[in-house]
Amino acid sequence: MSASGPQSLPAAFHAAATGAGPRAGVRFLGFGAPDVVISYRRFLHMSAWLGRRVPRDPDGRPRTLIIIANDPMPTLLAFFAALWAGDRPVVLPGLKAAGGPGPLVDRVRQVAARFPGRCVLAVEEALLALDLDLPDAPVLPLPAAPDAYGALAEAPPPGDAGGGDVAFYQMTSASTGDAKVVAISHANACANLTALRSALGAGRDDRMATWLPLYHDMGLVGTVLLSFFHGWPLSLMKPSEFVMRPFRWLDAISRFRCTITAAPNFGYDYSARMVAERDLAGCDLSSLRSAVIGAEPIRFATVQGFHDRFGKYGLRDDALTCSYGMAESTLATTMAAPGSVPRYALVDPASTSPGSPVRLLGEGRAGPGAPAPERGVAVFSCGGPLSGIGMRLVSDGSAVHGEGVLGEVELHGPSVCLGYLDGATGEPAPFEEGRYRTGDLGFVHRGELFILERTKNVIIRNGQNYLASLLEDRVAAVLGHPAHETLVFERDIHDPTGAVAVLVENHRGEAGVSAEQAAALRALEVPLDELLFARKRVIPRTTSGKKRYQETRRLLSQQAMPLSGVIELGAAGES
Repeated sequence: MSASGPQSLPAAFHAAATGAGPRAGVRFLGFGAPDVVISYRRFLHMSAWLGRRVPRDPDGRPRTLIIIANDPMPTLLAFFAALWAGDRPVVLPGLKAAGGPGPLVDRVRQVAARFPGRCVLAVEEALLALDLDLPDAPVLPLPAAPDAYGALAEAPPPGDAGGGDVAFYQMTSASTGDAKVVAISHANACANLTALRSALGAGRDDRMATWLPLYHDMGLVGTVLLSFFHGWPLSLMKPSEFVMRPFRWLDAISRFRCTITAAPNFGYDYSARMVAERDLAGCDLSSLRSAVIGAEPIRFATVQGFHDRFGKYGLRDDALTCSYGMAESTLATTMAAPGSVPRYALVDPASTSPGSPVRLLGEGRAGPGAPAPERGVAVFSCGGPLSGIGMRLVSDGSAVHGEGVLGEVELHGPSVCLGYLDGATGEPAPFEEGRYRTGDLGFVHRGELFILERTKNVIIRNGQNYLASLLEDRVAAVLGHPAHETLVFERDIHDPTGAVAVLVENHRGEAGVSAEQAAALRALEVPLDELLFARKRVIPRTTSGKKRYQETRRLLSQQAMPLSGVIELGAAGES
């Protein structure tokens, strides 16, 4: 390793694996079956063995290894095998996460079409047994049993990958359109993983636990690669296991004395609501120093609810660490300082026009017993940029300056990816001047970034901008329903006086509102026209849990969404 740090992922993993003790490695949690524990050194040897079995390109060019598996172990072995082979892995959702055989095959075909003649399918053997109609490409079978993999006797050399070469691909979560293929270089990954350790205030003795899917950047980069890169012991469970038994995430943190974990807002909210008290006997969360929360809007009710629920089990007041990131910056962009209680600003939803100051109604910190804000909407600080990341806010193409001025977040620096894959050339197309326009609106207060909304999720009435996520918090308070199960949107984004609707999912009662609730909804900054109710989870979401507004419009226009009731509030055209 050079004095300036590793220049490629294989070099970094080689150094971490050979320098780590025999106890440092990854534990694949079994739950009903014995855990599979593999040291980093042996994992390196196993993945290198598998790498020699990846079908080679006749001309010696790098290929893309498309990984399709339900189980984390073969997924990761295939990912690292591609790195050792000099190929470029990309992880796709497995059978359950994709929604069944049909959607899985469609997704694989769409991705494979972007690498014509240059891809290999790494497929779990259980999926191959289903005889799926996969694209015509070489196949690398992935056994489920660890004993089915060999291992090289000696650690392979790191190879000659350069920092600017593509290391792997990530699929964007596609909250505003079709998923794009993001090209991450070795230098991008090394820069972000190094900066992440610094931002977390982490050291050699940290331990991590995760249930996050490996096809998402927070799961792949923010937990697995981060642990491998720094030689931290990692406890890993399947996402489906978390959904069925969320207490086992907390149990893993407790049993293995994990110091770091990460999840989107959904994970913390789901745990606080769904974990039964009887399952927490003996649970001790006092080892948890940093529970990173990000990937989707951070809700006050979630942060407060998680603190209130698990504080008596040793959860520290400052454990939750708010963050902001995306695949295009490899993962992390900003992060709150470790050891600080989450800070929020109360934003007036009526003062959210890009290029103008946001009106702040107050501020506070979440924590055990903290009261819910009585006015405005709580927006959490996501801290400052990670080391090496340049950030500015722009509006109408120009930088905005001043405390609290709203603008679109723009990024540059070594963590920012090479660009999106260009279908015509098969290579990444770099962003203009190396700057990435995120599409996210935010403001800076006391040197820290506060994220409000996607630019495409803005409702405009009479020249005034209203952010959908802030309106959803207001509507949720009126209805007494969780904000993450509420979606506010324009029926027709091309009609400036068209209907503004609210979709409420997982609604168990009769589809209706009281006269007081109807009046409160009409009195919001944007009067609402209709309420749509569904008895189950119907809001389309990305792989990271972000709501898909345009897809919601499409499904409703095609009458393809199962609704249990519709209430007209009669505010259309009024402002």
